[in-house]
Amino acid sequence: MALSSKDRVMLALKGKKDEIDRTPVTCANQTVTVEQMDNLGIYWPEGHSDAEKMAQLGMAAYKQCGLEVADAPFDQAVEAEILGCEVDLGKKKESIPSVPFHGYKEPGDVPIPEDFLEKGRIPTVLKAIEIMKKDVGEEAPVISHTNGPFSLAGHLGEINKILIMILRTPEKVKEFAEIGIDLIADYANAQFDAGADVVTVEDMLASTDILSPQMYDDFAAPFNTACIKKIKGPTILHVCGKGDLIVESMIGSGATNISVDMATDLNKAIPKTRGRCTIMGSVDTIKALFQGTPEIVREQVISNIRQGVDLVAPGCALSPLTKSELIKAMVNASIEYFAE
Repeated sequence: MALSSKDRVMLALKGKKDEIDRTPVTCANQTVTVEQMDNLGIYWPEGHSDAEKMAQLGMAAYKQCGLEVADAPFDQAVEAEILGCEVDLGKKKESIPSVPFHGYKEPGDVPIPEDFLEKGRIPTVLKAIEIMKKDVGEEAPVISHTNGPFSLAGHLGEINKILIMILRTPEKVKEFAEIGIDLIADYANAQFDAGADVVTVEDMLASTDILSPQMYDDFAAPFNTACIKKIKGPTILHVCGKGDLIVESMIGSGATNISVDMATDLNKAIPKTRGRCTIMGSVDTIKALFQGTPEIVREQVISNIRQGVDLVAPGCALSPLTKSELIKAMVNASIEYFAE
């Protein structure tokens, strides 16, 4: 019996390569594009705050392109908004929501509502997960998203100020990061209750483009580990930048899978994961999936498969301007490679 995309992805996440027919092609991050929006007649920013529209957009990459995932939300501002940060959802359909907040001066200034799961856009996200689960949940995995604790700290304290604090008042940075541990875990567990199969902890501001490996170990890794320990289902930890520089710490988080971006040396990262977690990545979201051709995408997918990734995925969130033909090329490359 042919495997569903859901079965293929979930088995691969657990490291059961011998039970699947091919390497699945999925995504740990957001997958919505303008072309998908045009096909549906549903657009951002409404898709960030309307559950039905969010769900339809979250399933679009699967239904239109065959990418083996249904996912929501599409931004990293949900938790920050609840904690009082200014959030700009954007005005154009290709705009990614941002947090143009100047930062709290002290961790104690952050207002934490007791009923935060009922605040802001969290109910919208949870409802969208329920809708996706009912619609495609037997066919495709529903992968939802939270921030990582350091990334949330970067919103709360403002990332440039946080970087200065690392040098001047490092304990204050850790206090900001501690705020996210329980809040993010509770949000993730509510996503599982709503029907998510996997939760991605997206610690994008902990990127090695921003933090040195030692800073990652001091200010991001312990908080990811503490948070993931409290999450009750399979997790993916995504960090941007050269993942091979911090791969031991990413593995040490206890995540089921680590998602690495295109800057990562897979030959260094993959061997360290064996028997400890699985790894997904890392098709270049710019040079291949945004600026590239089907041939370039195919070459990268095949290279990643041969290097031993457990799941093929874009190295980060898809640009909203990515063309559907290139997403389809990514999926088809795996199908054709294993059919040869």
